[in-house]
Amino acid sequence: MEKKLSVLVVFFGLIVIFCAALLFQSQFINIENLVNLYIIESGTAGVLIFILFAAFSTVISMFSSLPAVPFAVLAWGKTLTFVFLITGWVIGSLVSYVLGRYGLYTIFKRSVFLKKVVAYQQKLSENSEFILVVLFRLALPSEITGLVLGGLRYNFTKYLLATFISEIPFAIVAVYASGALIFSDIKGLLLWVAFGGVGFFIVAKIFTKRIKLDWEK
Repeated sequence: MEKKLSVLVVFFGLIVIFCAALLFQSQFINIENLVNLYIIESGTAGVLIFILFAAFSTVISMFSSLPAVPFAVLAWGKTLTFVFLITGWVIGSLVSYVLGRYGLYTIFKRSVFLKKVVAYQQKLSENSEFILVVLFRLALPSEITGLVLGGLRYNFTKYLLATFISEIPFAIVAVYASGALIFSDIKGLLLWVAFGGVGFFIVAKIFTKRIKLDWEK
């Protein structure tokens, strides 16, 4: 759940950046142009760096690729940015799955992080319903869900599909909110942030209810 909450925090941070940009518009435009120019001049390397950073942010959620999304939208447009973002997030999710499958998450054995992994492994199983797994992926951080499902040896094909489905709405919100930000559309930015926030809390509530019902059976 921390990952989804961090997404909201980042978007609210984008709103703060937007307001700051209104006060320091010329400086902001200069920075924006420099970053955009770097991405464009980097060509394929820029794409690979963006994808790898997105993947890394999925394995370790304390890092976020979202601040780079507005510049990516400027450089490549919404469609390509969406594709690159999804690609990175899916790659990162597969890394988390592999770490879980081979028990490498034990490096966190003294952390609260591992306790969460163990707790959800007790509530889910390799035979859990696909829709429950999708909700699980939507409601919790990718690195936790990947470790849990990998540790349970959940069907890889189903995991991949659930990952792709669950990352789509977050990528859409990230790309279109970023588009609203760079085009100074504060109303659009607020609407996308609100849409993402409400959607997350609805999904989290549904997942919590489903997992409790399954646990009580």
